[in-house]
Amino acid sequence: MYIHFPPLHRCGYLFYSLSIACVRLVSCLYTLVIMRRYTQLCIRRHKHRAAPGAQSKTSLSESLLFLSSTQSPPPAEAMSAAPIEESSVTTSTAHGGDDAPLFPTTAAPSAFVTHTQSEGRMSITIRSGSHRQPLKFPAQPAEPVKRIIFLRNGRSLANVNVCTHVTMPDWRIPLVPEGEEEAYTAGRRLAQLIGGEPVYYCLSPYVRSRQTFKHVLRGYDDYRGEHGMVDEAIIGVREDVRLRDGDIGRYKSKDELLHHLAERERYGKFFYRFPHGESGADVCDRVTSFLDAFQRERMDFPMDTNVVIVTHGQTIRMFVKRWFNLTVDTYHLMVSPPTGSISTLTRMHHRSCFRLDDFCIESMRLPPSLNKFNGYEYRNKQVLGSMSTGAPFM
Repeated sequence: MYIHFPPLHRCGYLFYSLSIACVRLVSCLYTLVIMRRYTQLCIRRHKHRAAPGAQSKTSLSESLLFLSSTQSPPPAEAMSAAPIEESSVTTSTAHGGDDAPLFPTTAAPSAFVTHTQSEGRMSITIRSGSHRQPLKFPAQPAEPVKRIIFLRNGRSLANVNVCTHVTMPDWRIPLVPEGEEEAYTAGRRLAQLIGGEPVYYCLSPYVRSRQTFKHVLRGYDDYRGEHGMVDEAIIGVREDVRLRDGDIGRYKSKDELLHHLAERERYGKFFYRFPHGESGADVCDRVTSFLDAFQRERMDFPMDTNVVIVTHGQTIRMFVKRWFNLTVDTYHLMVSPPTGSISTLTRMHHRSCFRLDDFCIESMRLPPSLNKFNGYEYRNKQVLGSMSTGAPFM
């Protein structure tokens, strides 16, 4: 449908259309000019690289002038009257031959051309960009933790008679006299191992763990007093509920308890959940949470700090499983270390690598290749690729 415009409106519409056409024409012309300059530059570069032997200084100067003309060209009279100081332009054909670069080897990729005019002469100088220093990343801070020592509780009433869980809450089960002696001996061994180095204690809130810690300190202080180490080396003590033992639930009879313990063996220790209790996976989650917090807090410790974790057999197994990223199948083959025993993770020369002591590997039935630095052979036999090249949290 043809629209009839009044004369005045029709003239305005025609003027608007002509303006749009002019703008488009100017844009096309500008694009053609840019493409022409780019084509000329490519041709000159190609001629320069294809020329046999050394490239003359004049052709290099022309190339530089062409490049500079696209930014701030000098006056035409200066170009015609002032000769170019070729001595200020150097080439690298002595080293390059046919493959000599367009710019001198001493010039950085950010080199640029400047025009200086004095006494009727113009010179072209190549200024190399600022020489940037290589990036220097801050050195990784030294690992302050020297050892992580797992100390299992001394022998308790539940270790003597498992049916104690029926008559007494798990967290209230105490040590037996034999367990107190085991804890005292462990304290003397700790003092002998640590010496005068700083030590930080983390312990489970269960009664048997607190009793173990009490007798560990008694043996620790006795050994240090006998050997003249009177300075205080303990920098902190903390209870952490995440270090508690796995909750096996509450039972009214011995038969009910034994039934669920046998059911756990058939089902699998890691995933079986006791009624009103926990599964091994729940304990693993708690240990992971503890290690996450430990990862952030450890940098505040003094250098060569020994961290002693007083906890339970299942929790220690979960620590080892989580630390080395062992598979569930490997966890099912593990056993708890003896009561009152010490298992040590010792820092190696690499800040991310801790080595588990041989006693722990043997007593917990771990693969000997666990301690092979940067090449755990056992890992390659696992379906999921079980072990890391070091502690996953350190």
